[in-house]
Amino acid sequence: MTTTTPTTAVRTATHDDVPQAATLLTEAFLIAPVSRWLVGDIDARVTTFRTLFTIELEHALDSGAPVYIAGPYSGVAIWRDQQRPLPAGHVTAHQRRLLLAAGIWQHRIATLDAVLRSHQPDEPHHHLAYLGVTPWLQGRGVGTALLEYHHRLLDCSALPAYLEATTPRNRDLYLCHGYVSRGPIQLPDGPPVWPMWRTPR
Repeated sequence: MTTTTPTTAVRTATHDDVPQAATLLTEAFLIAPVSRWLVGDIDARVTTFRTLFTIELEHALDSGAPVYIAGPYSGVAIWRDQQRPLPAGHVTAHQRRLLLAAGIWQHRIATLDAVLRSHQPDEPHHHLAYLGVTPWLQGRGVGTALLEYHHRLLDCSALPAYLEATTPRNRDLYLCHGYVSRGPIQLPDGPPVWPMWRTPR
């Protein structure tokens, strides 16, 4: 399945894309405020993030979740079909795998997951877990192409979307695509995160 904007083609990812997609997401999120809060040492952040994003991509593809690649690896988006919230304190096998891979940083990963989960809506929706664009291509419509691709599918199915914006710049992008800000959430001793909701058009 492919679609094209004037500058960016979007396609569905496969397992063959995982190594390059994990590297792209690592580069895209490397210096974000939440990333610095999660893993303080930048060298450890690079290796930890590449491992965590590899796990996230493999899990999404194995479970049939929507994962998209924009252009020749210029952007990646991972969506989740969220039918019901997980019970408080419940840890899935996937989350355990992430925590083990995070090593000494797992307390931060667990804290972030708990904080974000406590604010997720009960209504069924698609959750934009990650959207990353190669740093030197940001601001050129790659993120917009990835968003519009999946939004068309959501609108046809009358499904809402939810995400957590981690910077004011990202929040402003999502506002332009029909999201409404519900935040911010303040992470413990960390930066703010903005929950955002989009009703289908």
